[in-house]
Amino acid sequence: MTINIKTLTETIACQGLTIRTTNQQELNPVTAKLGTLWLSFYQNIFSKLPAGSAAYGIYHNYESDAHGAFDVTASCEQHTALTSDGSLDLTVVTIPAGKYVVFSEQGAMPIAVITAWQKACAYFNDPSCEHNRLYNVDFEHYVSQSQVDVYIGIE
Repeated sequence: MTINIKTLTETIACQGLTIRTTNQQELNPVTAKLGTLWLSFYQNIFSKLPAGSAAYGIYHNYESDAHGAFDVTASCEQHTALTSDGSLDLTVVTIPAGKYVVFSEQGAMPIAVITAWQKACAYFNDPSCEHNRLYNVDFEHYVSQSQVDVYIGIE
């Protein structure tokens, strides 16, 4: 597998809808929250943005590692004017500058996202992995309707 490392030189300020979950919860259709989060984001926010706007799924406020709780914010860049009638509780999250391992996938959503995360997990769970995952902020950048780049923060 070819590993793509990118360094973000500037922060990216985003705003959107946030839930708190765990990987264990997301494996169970009864307790999973991510599908509902993204549905709400696309119906209430993304559908109202200008054409060409980027969407980000930001993973942050990690309790510990892949086994602990974390927040997920379905978002767009903050400079994109979001209007809310007050019914949406918008969260502002900043993606920090730094080094990231990037896993890119193309195809139908959400399968492409799931595949990218599976590759990321396999990479970081490999005993010969040469990078240490930070568990600070990771994110999905939806490049197009059929491409996602998953950025995992590293030391």
